[in-house]
Amino acid sequence: MQKRQIICLTVSVVIFALVWIGNRDSALKEGAIRRSGYGEEEIWYEVLVSGLEEEEISVQIPVSSRKRREEDACRIREEWAENLPAEILQQNQSLKEIRSDLNLISYYDELGLSLEWETGDSELIDSFGKVYNQGLSEKGEDTWLRLTVSDNVGNSIFHIPIHIYPPSLSDTDKKVKAISEAIEAVDKDTAEEEWLILPGEFEGEKLSYRLRPDYSSFFILVMGGGTALLYGFEDQLRQKEKDKKRKEQLLLEYSEVASKLQVYLGAGMTVRTAWEKMAQDYKTGLAAGRCRTSPAYEEVVKVCIDLQSGVAESEAYRRFGRRCGLRPYMKLASLLEQNRKSGLKNLRYLLEEEVVSAFEERKNIARRLGEEAGTKLLLPLFLMLGIVMVMVVTPAFLSFY
Repeated sequence: MQKRQIICLTVSVVIFALVWIGNRDSALKEGAIRRSGYGEEEIWYEVLVSGLEEEEISVQIPVSSRKRREEDACRIREEWAENLPAEILQQNQSLKEIRSDLNLISYYDELGLSLEWETGDSELIDSFGKVYNQGLSEKGEDTWLRLTVSDNVGNSIFHIPIHIYPPSLSDTDKKVKAISEAIEAVDKDTAEEEWLILPGEFEGEKLSYRLRPDYSSFFILVMGGGTALLYGFEDQLRQKEKDKKRKEQLLLEYSEVASKLQVYLGAGMTVRTAWEKMAQDYKTGLAAGRCRTSPAYEEVVKVCIDLQSGVAESEAYRRFGRRCGLRPYMKLASLLEQNRKSGLKNLRYLLEEEVVSAFEERKNIARRLGEEAGTKLLLPLFLMLGIVMVMVVTPAFLSFY
């Protein structure tokens, strides 16, 4: 680690020294400041001047870019204009035979030149070099380009004649064009007929025709498969959401179940009698409409059904804990099972501690559910904020027009 630290520190010091020396010597040397290149922007330097007063004074100095002499600038513009075709032709052979788009550049960095283009016929070629020659005859048409070359000294104007031809066609394109023209002629001659008879042969070759397959119907198949797949995921998501809500409801109802069990045991009932009493009260309340379906009490009813069908109490309580699948219920089932096997004398006190812990856990769950509800409300709040912003900003923008 020490060697690596020394190497990193040494490298950083060397790089710092090189940059410091380069910055100091490159810009300011022997009372002179280096200008930027031709056509570049003005640069501001902060220079410390000594000799004006006892201490050094900071002065902001603007340094304009370097300019050419007027005769040199004019010569460079003319020389560059003479070599222009090599810059703009691209796939074209010459300016007298233009069949594809030109590269009408707007700036030449190496010489600091700005270029402005005008065209003689915008329907043939625009100022960006886009050529519109699809409908031209084989003779083509003449037009011109007007180029204004500017730098920080002046500008020069050049008039460039050009000739635009129709685009070059490959052998396949020529055949396609010829057969298209032949079919178009047949179409005009047989416009009154119900069917258009396509040419059976062309240039001595027999022709056959077929429509290009329409694969759009496969989109329906893909959409159907995708929808079926999404429905499968939807069932899983719904089941997960249902299981999540059931677990949350079980956790919220645990304190009530444990509290009732503690009360009934304190009143002198046995554990089995207490379970049967809770199940009976739940059924009566459900039939009278005083309560809603409860997953916790449904499990209590299942315990009573197991006991009535001859299942041992310890096994019924074990099944109860497994069906609920939550730690508090499994702990309660374990306490009741141990009480059945070994006879816990302090079961009431253990249940009392469990009830206190259950009510505290219920408070935490209620607090967490409240925070989640507040988080879910953020999206509609932001949507309302966006609507309000649009209502406020739109009249302000419309007032400018």
